[in-house]
Amino acid sequence: MNTAFATLLVAAALLSACGNQDAGPQPAAPGLQQRADAVTGRVTALDGDFEGAGLAGARVLFPVGADAKAMTAVIAARLVERGSLRWNTRIAEALPELRRLMLPAYRNVTLEDLLAHRAGLPAFTTEEEFGRFLAVLPEAVPAGALPTTDAGRRLFFARWLVRQPPAADSTGFRYSNAGYALATTMMERATGLSYRAMFEQELARPLAIAGTWREADARGPASPQAWLDAIMPAGRFATTASTYAGWLRWHLRALQGDQTPLPSSYVERLRGLAPGGYALGWTGTLVQGRPVLRHARGGAEASLAETQSDAVVDTDGGSASFALSLAGQREGGVRASAVLDRLMAGLNGLNGLNGDEPTTKPLFAQLRCRLSRCSFVMRLRRIAWVQALLR
Repeated sequence: MNTAFATLLVAAALLSACGNQDAGPQPAAPGLQQRADAVTGRVTALDGDFEGAGLAGARVLFPVGADAKAMTAVIAARLVERGSLRWNTRIAEALPELRRLMLPAYRNVTLEDLLAHRAGLPAFTTEEEFGRFLAVLPEAVPAGALPTTDAGRRLFFARWLVRQPPAADSTGFRYSNAGYALATTMMERATGLSYRAMFEQELARPLAIAGTWREADARGPASPQAWLDAIMPAGRFATTASTYAGWLRWHLRALQGDQTPLPSSYVERLRGLAPGGYALGWTGTLVQGRPVLRHARGGAEASLAETQSDAVVDTDGGSASFALSLAGQREGGVRASAVLDRLMAGLNGLNGLNGDEPTTKPLFAQLRCRLSRCSFVMRLRRIAWVQALLR
């Protein structure tokens, strides 16, 4: 037998017996009925390769929530590559009317600082912070100054935000929903488009990120929900687990070196992200000793969110895991991150949260699974006749 052909057969054998992890959506495991508001999934770079538990096979829409910060960062990177903005564009360059209003601490803050949470801005992750801002709205009502569009609300918020004292730890990382709202305002000014229009043009179409948008609150310009939507605009976007898996698959392919619609400057920043660092919606960390990218950072990002999502992506592009939940902070905590923590610890997906014991595989099966994630084997799987061997 030809040596090269034998090698391919061995690779196929290794891949075909990896605990069914690459067989596509699987039936819900026992007990998942109790977790019908959540889903977990595992993705590789292969087309259509998605294993899920819970509602993965259903057409359930999950608001992406805080994880959409990475999507916002992709939009920004595309604008940078087109020349509409620069990573080092300062706030006052994009929004000159804020120059006289802002405190000195914010004068040199750039677009990249905002997207990396290095601007020292208030976090806006608690109801107390949000309430402090809402308290200023009645003062503007008599003058009829409250805007009626999301973009107008964000600019109004930006005017107020740059006059607020910086956080005590402003010299380093400080997670801030407000910073992303300000970055979005800079992007809207540079393009003349709303956030939603930019999302569709720069992200949804190129990457096939299909979904739906919750309608804006229509209870009046002073409605708290309308202002919350403006501060966290991506919170209104919802998509299915399969589409979210596709979003992660683009990252795997890009990290493996393939050409993708993801901007190169975005990918390079993620590829070079060290454990403990943060860039463009992702945190560098370690999972079982291997470097990965993860969305959640201590759970702070979820406290104002109606829902929570979380994802872990191998920096070598091997695979990604994610959890999506319909339950938010007010309904029992950061559930998606907790689900993903259990999943990455080796528990059986959502079942692990119901008290089940960790699942184990025979040693040889574990070896096959690890081999299946190497770059050579991952690329073999894209060859049509190799795929046929695996069926």
